[in-house]
Amino acid sequence: MSRGSFLDLLAQSPVKPMLEHALIAGNCTDELGVFIAALNENDWQGAIKSRERIVELEHEADDLKREIRGHLPKSLFLPVPRADLLDLIRLVDQLPNTAKDISGLMTGRKMQVPDGIRASFTGFVTKAVGTARQASESVARLDDLFRAAFRGEVAKTLGVLVQQLDALEHETDEAEIAVRAELFAVENEITPIEVVFLYEVVKEIGELADRAQQVGHRLLMLVAK
Repeated sequence: MSRGSFLDLLAQSPVKPMLEHALIAGNCTDELGVFIAALNENDWQGAIKSRERIVELEHEADDLKREIRGHLPKSLFLPVPRADLLDLIRLVDQLPNTAKDISGLMTGRKMQVPDGIRASFTGFVTKAVGTARQASESVARLDDLFRAAFRGEVAKTLGVLVQQLDALEHETDEAEIAVRAELFAVENEITPIEVVFLYEVVKEIGELADRAQQVGHRLLMLVAK
């Protein structure tokens, strides 16, 4: 994002750039689903293209995060402490970072998901990506919250969104348990080193959903103060 575009957003509202940051984060984690789909089709060209898009979006999120940290007003008139908003940005920024790490590991090792777990693995990824998207959409309500001084009906709506986020994260946990069980059942069919890295990928995908849930809880803490 250009400096002019950033300042235009900041002029509209002190939290507008945070909404843009959350949008970029959500687009980045959405792309992880595209990446996994390409891998499942053995489309390495498509997977590499998707990986490049993930890296591009992660860099955009990082750049915007730095701009926000440097320019978020230190005004006493902010309805919540500036430090709390900066911590929220930090948590949101972990989402594209995680997507980049997962895609980087799988691309670097040219990993293949075993046929025996592919269906459940894909469903697991879909749930984790959906949880991250819900977190991004929850942050998208931040401007409405700011205008309402983090009170009233907008705050109640946020509470509902975070409840939905918690439910999605729980579903992702259940899906992770199922994938781990299926992976255990086919361990003898793949090399030990592949097993180790597949478990690492599964863990990272689960952590994507965990980090998304942390974003929602941080938003609720802003409302509670």
